[in-house]
Amino acid sequence: MFSNLSYIIDVIVFSLSLLIIMGAVSSLVLLVWKLSKDKEKQSSLQIIEEIKNSPNLQPQTTNLTVSNSEIQQREMTLEVAKNLLEREGFKISTQSEKQTNSRSTVPTVSNSNFSQNLPTNHPAFMLLKTGNVHMKHGDFPAAIKDFSDALILNPSYAGAYNARGMANRKMKDFQSALQDYNSALKLHNNLAAAYNNRGVIFMEIRQFEAALKDFDKALDLEPQNSYGYSNRAVAYNYMRDFNKSISESTRAVEINPHLPEAYVVRGIAKIQIGANQAATLDFDVAESLGYKRVDIEDRLNAIKQSI
Repeated sequence: MFSNLSYIIDVIVFSLSLLIIMGAVSSLVLLVWKLSKDKEKQSSLQIIEEIKNSPNLQPQTTNLTVSNSEIQQREMTLEVAKNLLEREGFKISTQSEKQTNSRSTVPTVSNSNFSQNLPTNHPAFMLLKTGNVHMKHGDFPAAIKDFSDALILNPSYAGAYNARGMANRKMKDFQSALQDYNSALKLHNNLAAAYNNRGVIFMEIRQFEAALKDFDKALDLEPQNSYGYSNRAVAYNYMRDFNKSISESTRAVEINPHLPEAYVVRGIAKIQIGANQAATLDFDVAESLGYKRVDIEDRLNAIKQSI
């Protein structure tokens, strides 16, 4: 009897010790992850601070008009920004590069910015870069200010309108975002990213037919863009055409098997038609590609509430 009791006690002690060790390891992993994220954020924020406090930003001549002096100071500021960003590992594209990729994760807008062949040291181009640093760390008002300043320097900069639209959407200012995308497309009516992004805004304000029209146009310009198909699948989910949603998201998966959003959207549509087991498989794939299960539940609830 006592030997059995001793054995049970040993098992309990071992189990408790194992739980303590697992908890300690989990806490250590979480701490390391948080420290790495904090370091990444601090590194980017330090770039902005160094730009602002650099002693090399004073104009070199005094015989300029006030407006020219301000422009020259900004050019020097942004040249310093370029050097700092490159030092921290941010890729600065060459003058001939165009960033016309319309990557628009469902249901978010595209982070693609149309460069219009601006030199990398052009003030408007560099303001776009610093604005994107602010976007990366969630400082959307600061990003909007940078993008707006870029448009003051270059009012025909479609990429700045496209980027500011993204920031305005993050601020839930859908009307301002819509105006920004309209302005971008007036300047360049072949900018697929702006059509994709404007379509997302139309979905936010429940104008699904207008959203589909924009996604169709984006896909006309870039037929192999998987995000366009995923966006269309989301619109069809909201419109309760679940079979079309499955078809569109399947097309997205065929183009890009590593796009988690497409699996999420297809899984949601399958749930609506009662194919729960198949939906679970899609959700599992999405989770394996980095999509959080809690976000999947939020997306599913949003669709259910809209129906």
